[in-house]
Amino acid sequence: MSKKLNLAAIAVGSVTLFCLDIPILAAEPLPQITPEQITLPVDPHYDWLQLTSLELLKGEIVNLYDDKLEFDSDELDSVFIDWEDVKVLQSSSIVSIGFTDLTTKSGRLLIKDGKSYINGEEFDSSKIMTIIAGEQTEANYWSSKISLGANFRKGNTDQIDYSAIAKTKRRTTQSRFNLDYIGNYSETDGENNINNHRINSNFDWFISKQFYLRPVFAEIYIDPFLNTDYRVTIGSGLGYNIIDTPKTEWSVSGVPAYTLTRFDTVEVNEDQSDSSATLVIESLYDTEISSDIDFNALYRLQYGNETSGGYTHHAIATLEIELTDMFDLDLSLVWDRTNNPQPDASGQTPEPNDYQFIIGFGIDL
Repeated sequence: MSKKLNLAAIAVGSVTLFCLDIPILAAEPLPQITPEQITLPVDPHYDWLQLTSLELLKGEIVNLYDDKLEFDSDELDSVFIDWEDVKVLQSSSIVSIGFTDLTTKSGRLLIKDGKSYINGEEFDSSKIMTIIAGEQTEANYWSSKISLGANFRKGNTDQIDYSAIAKTKRRTTQSRFNLDYIGNYSETDGENNINNHRINSNFDWFISKQFYLRPVFAEIYIDPFLNTDYRVTIGSGLGYNIIDTPKTEWSVSGVPAYTLTRFDTVEVNEDQSDSSATLVIESLYDTEISSDIDFNALYRLQYGNETSGGYTHHAIATLEIELTDMFDLDLSLVWDRTNNPQPDASGQTPEPNDYQFIIGFGIDL
């Protein structure tokens, strides 16, 4: 298609006007390439990720757990993507894939057009449970987080307060190991007035995506202000994942156990220690409120004889606000209850309830 501009000389008085007659070509529209037509490059240096929104990222696959893909973008650093939002995923190096039938495979991964391939061999992508970058090595199984809070005061009142929450997890396709610690210490003018520590550990073996055996559960609790020199609980049981979605996970477990309690002080002619059969029921809830805010809650109920405290529970709810890829602001509310605390040597009975609000600075390791 073309247009013409006419050139003609026209005399008007002493002024001559010119008109130009030159063909002008109209610009043809350039061919449009839609995002659906983009082909990911075969790149030996980067993994590639395309979302269902057709956004494209290059970087490195870190892992996939609980239907949440962690991808280290070359430009955006670590991003967490819901597995259902992944359209294309292409690895440049070896990844290890764990399946819902608890088998594993390693190789180069390609997920595209609703199909999945490992080293060119097609498999059912709906069976993927975990992805770990690299071979199945021990270092890839572990993750840890520490949250610290402290208050130091000097002057008219010398005071030291600190709290710590630490979590360590080892997760494979077949099993899960947890080790948790929460502790509080406070000292005013050289006098200790808070000193409690709780350590929990368990090992889970998955027999399906929902059911797991808990061969070992253990807890150690120390609180001299609750007249507890130590309380040790050991047991085994089973658990079930009630909800397991990309954003929310909720599991419950039940553990028959044995508890040994040693009291810090006792009245005259009273036994220093007590043991009993107990039942431990635990509920763990974790959900993603937004891309930067997570909420998790733990409720652990323990029921034994009256001397060991009768009904006791440990409950903690935490709001984790992501500040950077590595650092979080953690706000935790803790409620510990011992329904039947034992009196000390002076005959005083501790309060059954302890409440704490902990503001901590979390570090992901």
